[in-house]
Amino acid sequence: MQRLLNFMIALRRLPPLSELSGEEERMLFEMRQAWEYQGTLTVSDVYSMANGKSPSTAYRLATALRDKGLVEIMVAQADKRGREIRFTSKAEYLFDKLA
Repeated sequence: MQRLLNFMIALRRLPPLSELSGEEERMLFEMRQAWEYQGTLTVSDVYSMANGKSPSTAYRLATALRDKGLVEIMVAQADKRGREIRFTSKAEYLFDKLA
């Protein structure tokens, strides 16, 4: 158990994880899991990830991840009224290192 904890602490100290709050980190990994399952990710999907918090809180976390260079929020190609979330190369690098 101690080795696992040491490993997790070491990971969290490395950028870009060291730049994230606990809520932002959780949101990033939940967004990635949803994206892997669905193949796409929308702002509406993010609203459902709030876990007892308001949709505006979920969106605030998504925009914080955008501001930190981990995701992009773009106009959806299929429906111009919607917004899609895509992971940046910085996030993809992080996910590759964790895999």
